[in-house]
Amino acid sequence: MHQFWLRFILPIILQLAPRQIMEVGAEFGWNTRRLLDYCRETGAKLHVIDPVLHPDLAATLADFSEEYVFIQGKSLQSIAAAPPPDLVLLDGDHNWYTINAELHLLYRRAAEAGVAPPLALMHDCAWPYARRDMYYDPESLEGSKRRPYAYLGCVPGRSQLSEEGINRHLANALHEGGPRNGVLTGIEDFIAQAQPRVTLHVLPFFNGLGILVPDARSTPELEALIASFTQRESLLQTATELEESHMRALVENAELASRFTRRTDALIRARKLLAQRAEEIAQLQREQERLRAELEQAKAEQE
Repeated sequence: MHQFWLRFILPIILQLAPRQIMEVGAEFGWNTRRLLDYCRETGAKLHVIDPVLHPDLAATLADFSEEYVFIQGKSLQSIAAAPPPDLVLLDGDHNWYTINAELHLLYRRAAEAGVAPPLALMHDCAWPYARRDMYYDPESLEGSKRRPYAYLGCVPGRSQLSEEGINRHLANALHEGGPRNGVLTGIEDFIAQAQPRVTLHVLPFFNGLGILVPDARSTPELEALIASFTQRESLLQTATELEESHMRALVENAELASRFTRRTDALIRARKLLAQRAEEIAQLQREQERLRAELEQAKAEQE
C-alpha cells in the first residue's frame, strides 16, 4: 500500500484534513511513519492496529510519543477500542469476511458516536485478491466464514491454484470468483447494504487501491482530486512508476538467477573436488593394502 502514498494517499489526507486516523495492518511501518509525520505536524492522532508488532514497526513508533496509540490485536476485536476515525487505511486480512465486517463495524461505530463514517482507503482491490480470498490465519475463522483453501500459488487468468504462481506461502482460496470471495467483492457487498450512500473508486494497479467515500465526507474539491487520479498526466506518471517497478523486479530476478547459477557452479566444483579427493583416498587405501601385503610376505619369508 505504501506505493500509493505520494501521489494518492497523501493528497487525499491533505484535502480531507483528518483529526482521527486509523491504520489496520501496519506490518513494517512504511505508511505508519508517514502518517505519524502528518500527525506530528497537525496534532492529529493515529491508532495503529496489528496483531504483530514487527521490529521495524516498533523502531518507527519509538521515534514518536504522543502522536499514536498502538493496539496489538486483530481488527475485528480492536476497532472498537479506538475512537471513530475520519480516515482509515485497511490493509489487514485480505478476504471477503474480514473487509466486509471491518466496514460494517466502522460505520456502526460512527453511527453510535453521531459522526460521519470514515473515508476508507483499502488495499488489494485488484488481482490477485479482488475476487479471491486469502487468510493469514485461516483456522481462526469458522468454516462458514472462509472458503476452501490451499498453500498454492495464484496465476493471472487462472481460477485454480497452482504449484507455480505467487504467494504460495499463503492460504489462498482454491478458486477465484463467485459469491463472498475476495476483497473487492466484500466491499461491493457492503456498499449494496450501506446507509448512508457511499461511492467507490478503484485504482487498478499496485494490487489495487479502493477509495470509499461516504456522502458525508464528500466535497467538490475531494471529488475533483480523486477524478484527477485517472486523468492523462496522472496515468502517465503511474505508468512510469509501474515500468520502474517492473524493471526492478526483472533486475532482482536476474540477480537471483545469477546467484543461483554461481551457487550451482560452486556446488558442481565442490562435488568434482570431493570425487577427486575420494579417488585419492581410495588410491592411498589400495597402496596401503599393497604395502601391508608385501610386509606380511617378507615376514613369512624370514620365518
